[in-house]
Amino acid sequence: MKNILFFLLILGFSVYQSKAQVKEHYKAQIAYKIVETSPRYRQLTKGLYERIVKNGGTSYGIMLESSPNPKADLSEAYSKNYHFNLHESYADRMPIIARFVFDPKKQQLYEEDVANDKLIAIAFDKKLLPRFNRNR
Repeated sequence: MKNILFFLLILGFSVYQSKAQVKEHYKAQIAYKIVETSPRYRQLTKGLYERIVKNGGTSYGIMLESSPNPKADLSEAYSKNYHFNLHESYADRMPIIARFVFDPKKQQLYEEDVANDKLIAIAFDKKLLPRFNRNR
């Protein structure tokens, strides 16, 4: 019974997360997928939900902070790149675990090393690039 409840909870979270991304511009939707396919993102989120709930939190999420088209992408600010944060959600705070940057000109995903103020190139599913580059 516990496993079924856990599965339904994860499924509901996935549906909620995908519905939240439906309104963004097409390129922003693909940029989300680029981040979510990176081994680094998967490493950071593996077992994360369970750890957050144990600490009194509710979930985790990825948020688009800035983009080349902030109005259409529903981001907070303009940037030539797509800037994302991976955060935990608690009733009173949303601590950021990691920051990611997708550079559409270089066609590269980076993890932002905030402490050293540099970007580190990371792997992602390169098969998504033709979809990102498609005019829509």
